[in-house]
Amino acid sequence: MQKYIKQYLDYLRIEKVLSERTIEIYTRDLSEFVKFIKKSSFNKLARAHIREFLCFLAEKNNQPITRRRKLTSLKNFFQFLESENLIKNNPVKNIAMPKVKEKEPSYLTEAELKKLIGIIKKDKSKHQKRNELIVTIFIETGIRISELVNLDAGDIDAKAKTIIIKRKGGQKQSIPINAKLARKIKQAYKNKEMDEPLFFSSFKKRITQRRVGMLIQKYLKLAGIKKPNISVHSIRHSFCSRLLEKGVNLKTIQILAGHKNISTTERYLHIDKSKLRKEVRLAEIN
Repeated sequence: MQKYIKQYLDYLRIEKVLSERTIEIYTRDLSEFVKFIKKSSFNKLARAHIREFLCFLAEKNNQPITRRRKLTSLKNFFQFLESENLIKNNPVKNIAMPKVKEKEPSYLTEAELKKLIGIIKKDKSKHQKRNELIVTIFIETGIRISELVNLDAGDIDAKAKTIIIKRKGGQKQSIPINAKLARKIKQAYKNKEMDEPLFFSSFKKRITQRRVGMLIQKYLKLAGIKKPNISVHSIRHSFCSRLLEKGVNLKTIQILAGHKNISTTERYLHIDKSKLRKEVRLAEIN
């Protein structure tokens, strides 16, 4: 069984070109499953075993979104085994995904984003310029945290004003950036080799998602921005929302955000209820 898992992880790493962070998640999910089922072969598994595992996760108080992710890991793994003719039957094929109640994500207003940048500008630490650039890239491009930490110096073309993003699933996408941001990034990588990380940690290694998340939370707290479920992802949501408010169409936002489906872009959008009340008055007959 471990041989098949290693084969799958090699496939994710070499052919799908997934990040090490994503591969770590798959490794954990599959290891937890193997430990639970205690079987010697994946061919001996039935749908009942998958359902038992999902019940076990629920009893462990894994949230529906976590159970959904773990089941997705299993579905992708068994789909790989099936495509390689390593199993006869796929026990996960017709297992329904746990339902997840969608929450409207928190976002920051333009005033709050400016306040956040203002707080970082006052920071006296040696990494102030790096941290300001990290947050500015989030605000002005809407990229994911995984995409930001995986940026190399060679992914930036300051002259063409573009960044090459390593999207989910290993795909690469070139996105435009404004001239001011291009100049700031150029300053950050001017003495770096093209294959070097754009952002280093204090230990001269590529900065981690965890460290970036901690930095954002620190600055949000210092800025006095308190909202439920506020996170790095909230800045990405703010990017989409701000573009919509400024009249950018959904299709363009979808492309810039790297969403595969337009429905994902629609879920990012919030409705300002006070604005809605004002606009509904336009339908009033005087």
